[in-house]
Amino acid sequence: MDADKEVRTLTNEAYQKIKQMVLQQRVAPGQRLVYKDLCEMLNMSRTPIINALNRLEQEHFVASEAFRGFYVKPIDVQEAWDLFGVREALEAYAVEEAIKRADPADFEVLRQKVGAHATYMPLNYNRKKLILDAEIHIQIAAMAKNKVLETQMRMNLEHVYLRFRLDHAVPDRMASAADEHSRLLNIMERKDLIGSVEFIRRHVQKARDYIISCLSSDYEEGEFYQA
Repeated sequence: MDADKEVRTLTNEAYQKIKQMVLQQRVAPGQRLVYKDLCEMLNMSRTPIINALNRLEQEHFVASEAFRGFYVKPIDVQEAWDLFGVREALEAYAVEEAIKRADPADFEVLRQKVGAHATYMPLNYNRKKLILDAEIHIQIAAMAKNKVLETQMRMNLEHVYLRFRLDHAVPDRMASAADEHSRLLNIMERKDLIGSVEFIRRHVQKARDYIISCLSSDYEEGEFYQA
């Protein structure tokens, strides 16, 4: 393997592992990412780790400041509002295309993911619960047979679920979200395009309101419509 290719391979490995550390709650939003610690934890030199952090900064998963270095960028209320606005458009298109293009095997995978999310009911939200939720929506995007859509959906969900501080979460929406997933699946299986699009829009709006209410106790409905 030539030197440049090896650096690219190690950079991608470092990128994935740092993301995985956030998912596993080994690094919290807002926490500093210290080169020395990352080198030891990932058993890598500084170069691929710096490259990975720069890539994560370009994607807005991490930020950097003078004298502080890199840190996991927490999501704020305005960014959450903006991300959910984009997500609502993605989800509406994904549902419509999935109904047109998906086969029975696709729907069976979706049913399994809906069931896995509904079955796993921790006392409080944790990363596993958020990942199970995200997998449902990524599967719908995959059913649309559009790789760009699937990539954009995954990126959008990762921004919310990796950067949302779990100490802000309350379990109020856990059961209702599971019920909504089941109802959405049933509407989609009936090939109801209009009903499915309307339902997914409401589902995303409820998720948005929940996240924003967790992020800000001063949130009032409609306050953040203006960019």
